[in-house]
Amino acid sequence: MIDSYENTNTARFLPFEGMWLATNPSGAVTCARVVNGKLLIPYSFGNPGKITGHYYDCRVLGGKLFCRFEHFDSALAGVMFLSIGQNHTLHGGRCATDLISEADQQDCSRWTESLPGIRPVIWVRILKMETPNWAKKYFLEDWSNKA
Repeated sequence: MIDSYENTNTARFLPFEGMWLATNPSGAVTCARVVNGKLLIPYSFGNPGKITGHYYDCRVLGGKLFCRFEHFDSALAGVMFLSIGQNHTLHGGRCATDLISEADQQDCSRWTESLPGIRPVIWVRILKMETPNWAKKYFLEDWSNKA
C-alpha cells in the first residue's frame, strides 16, 4: 500500500510529466515520468537515439520543480528549477555546480533567477510523441543516484 505522503508527492509531479523540448538553451529532448513515486527525467541532446544525461533528485516546492542534472559523458553537472508556464511550457533556470557555492548547491530555496551563473530555461511540451527507447530503458534500469 502507498502511504498518503507518497500519493501527495506523486500528484505534485504530474504537471511536469511528459515529453519536452528544451528550446533554451540546448534543444535536448527530455522525457519526464513518475516511477515508484519519483520523478525521473532522462534527456537526449544531439543524438536522438542515445541518452545524454538526466535530471534527478527532483522535488516540487510551491509549485516549482527543483532538480539536479548531470551529463553522462562529461563532467558537466548542475541544478535547475522550472515553473509551469502558459501554452504547455515550463520556464526557469539552470546553473553548473562549478559556478555556485556549496551552500547554494545544497539549498534549493536559493535557486532563483538571481543565482550567479544562472541561464534561462524554456521547455515546450511535445504532444503526441512516443517515449523513445533510450528513455524506456532508463526508466527500467536501477541506478544509485537516479532519483
